[in-house]
Amino acid sequence: MADADSLPTANSLPSDNIEQRLHEKNRRSALLLSGGGARAAYQVGVLKAIAEIVPQGSHNPFPIICGTSAGSINTVALASNASNFHLGVKRLIGVWSNFELHHVFYSDAKNLLKRISYWAWSQLGPGAWQKGPSSLLDNQPLRELLNRYIDFDKIDKSIEAGELHAYCLTACSYTSGESTTFFDGAPEIKDWIRTHREGVREKMRIDHLMASSAIPVIFPSVKIGHEHFGDGSMRQISPISPALHLGAEKIMIIGLRMERELGLPEPPKHRPSLGQISGYVLDTLFLNSLQSDIERMERMNRTLKESHSDNSEQLKVVEYFVINPSQDIANIAMKHFLELPKSFRIALKFLGMAKANSRRFISYLMFTKTFCQELIDLGYKDAHAQHAEIIEFLAK
Repeated sequence: MADADSLPTANSLPSDNIEQRLHEKNRRSALLLSGGGARAAYQVGVLKAIAEIVPQGSHNPFPIICGTSAGSINTVALASNASNFHLGVKRLIGVWSNFELHHVFYSDAKNLLKRISYWAWSQLGPGAWQKGPSSLLDNQPLRELLNRYIDFDKIDKSIEAGELHAYCLTACSYTSGESTTFFDGAPEIKDWIRTHREGVREKMRIDHLMASSAIPVIFPSVKIGHEHFGDGSMRQISPISPALHLGAEKIMIIGLRMERELGLPEPPKHRPSLGQISGYVLDTLFLNSLQSDIERMERMNRTLKESHSDNSEQLKVVEYFVINPSQDIANIAMKHFLELPKSFRIALKFLGMAKANSRRFISYLMFTKTFCQELIDLGYKDAHAQHAEIIEFLAK
């Protein structure tokens, strides 16, 4: 894999006034980054390929950036470097290429045993649940890592300078049950309220980022104001909606699931294990709602294109481009299973999540260097295979 300090460039966009064209043509282009834990390393590989197309020193070609869960971490990293897309991507590659489990949560035997035992005692035993830990794992190391790398004041300056039109992070309120999109951006953007979802303008800080990426049960909820928030993928029935509310006219979506799996699964020999069920729950949480929303947008676009009526008012056809993994990420995770710390593998087995039946679940927590590097390479390869289509999307 190429060194993060030497991102190659292949200025493949039309050569006449490339930077001006990017600024003018993409002023309402949005980038949508979904959730998926460690799987979000795939997004970094796609961004690396896009960086080869965009001229050196250019602003981010996506002035609207929307993220949920782990995608929110990549969102904020890009927003922090809105004035220099290559620098933002380079820093993302540097972090994800060197990820280890202990950068995200305490994974040593002592802390894992203490945390899981205390959690089980307080939740399932005679202990007081409200006094025990609110999650299986403690992700304080991730908070410390993000505090070192994310500069929200720099994002505020990029918004004021017009380098970033808007960005948003979505979280779910355990208090109200609403899907809340926290956003900041140009002053003309207004709050919105829809059924079970809302958009709220806020000056964001690390708490918003930690809340958006707090996988339920796995990581602790975060209190913002008077409410407790968890992973934004929960109850996010319309993941594309925030980008549209922020003014997007076209959207690039980086998915984290194969568009369709090949072949038929083998008949099960036993009932599904806890690991299998947990994996499918996370798949449903992170991946299914996005695909459903894309299908709804396709239907709406077809309807608008076929309609000859002038009564559509503000409804417009939304251009979009989707990049999905060409390989099953859960299968890739299994190749790297033994790279997980032994203490964590034992903890998984204790929770009924053995390697053989928990590949989907484990792929969301596979924060290991080689796994993330392989996903970056896969994302780069998949995006490079659609090089011409990406250029066309960016240059329209």
